[in-house]
Amino acid sequence: MKNQLLIIYYHEVVKEVPGYSYQKIRFDHFEQEMKYLADNGYRSLHFSELSDPIPNKSIIVSFDDGFRTVYENAAPVMQKFGIKGNIYLPTDYIGQDEHFMTWNMVQELYRSGLFEMQAHTHTHSDIRALSARQLKDEITASDKLFQEKLGYLPPAFCMPFGVWDRRSARELRDMDRFRYILGSHYGRVSGNRLSSCVLPRIGISNDDTIDVFAGKLRGAYDWKGPMQLARLAAKNLRKERVTRYEY
Repeated sequence: MKNQLLIIYYHEVVKEVPGYSYQKIRFDHFEQEMKYLADNGYRSLHFSELSDPIPNKSIIVSFDDGFRTVYENAAPVMQKFGIKGNIYLPTDYIGQDEHFMTWNMVQELYRSGLFEMQAHTHTHSDIRALSARQLKDEITASDKLFQEKLGYLPPAFCMPFGVWDRRSARELRDMDRFRYILGSHYGRVSGNRLSSCVLPRIGISNDDTIDVFAGKLRGAYDWKGPMQLARLAAKNLRKERVTRYEY
């Protein structure tokens, strides 16, 4: 859609293990999708490059959680096709778990100019379960490592698990820290609303054919967005919380 921003996200890009839903996408599927973006004139951006109006066919390609497979498998493909990426880092996991990148890997990707790192809390916690003080502590711990390891503070914050409620979203806004705050629901947004709403973010599944992928880019499935938000609202009313981070 013209002059509207599209944000897509992945988790892992795998070769040696089977693809699985939204968590692990096969390398050959991912390569085909990056080639599609390049062949069809999509303009990949970092969050720091966003402007109003949004150039036609602008896209944010992003990855949750900073898995090592992004460094090993996704980055070479994106370099091949000239696609920029954004990675949401739960900073407590980086360099502490072999499933995730080390800080040296993160720094290498950032210095390449191909990737920009964004905030994702420190411990990948469901922010609905945090007090205002705890949420601020999460952001402070994350910011300290971003400043120490990369020398900047990220402009975007992605909700862990893609969940939030009115209180936690308001507390994030009140911090006046992030320019962009992202959820996990279908849709896209125009430039004049980039900083005023929880931005939609479309997951790409290993089960998606290239035609489904293309449909997601065109907005063919954006009708799902209000349904996803309604389900989130219902879970919030039931006080459901994510208590375990599985990967």
